[in-house]
Amino acid sequence: MREVSVEMPTVKRAEAAGYFCRKVAWVGRKHAPDRVFSRDDRGTVWIEFKRPGEDARPGQAREHKRMREAGMEVHVCDNVEDALRILWILPNSNFGPTLSDIDRMLR
Repeated sequence: MREVSVEMPTVKRAEAAGYFCRKVAWVGRKHAPDRVFSRDDRGTVWIEFKRPGEDARPGQAREHKRMREAGMEVHVCDNVEDALRILWILPNSNFGPTLSDIDRMLR
């Protein structure tokens, strides 16, 4: 299973739930988290997506630590459910829409 199999379902559902989502790349630096998500009731959240069972590489972990020390919310997710829970759109999590609601929005 590839990282994109975690990232893209999360992005599609987040956009359907009203999130502003963008792919991220630092200019002249490495180790940016994969995506930034923002919604007025949730704020800004950075997510590094990984294949199931994989963790952040050492350089990524250092960058995430720096970002957290600057007051940013950064997560590493290796499955869709955790990412949706962080974004408050997992069923029964912070009153967000259900997955079936979101899937209907995507049609």
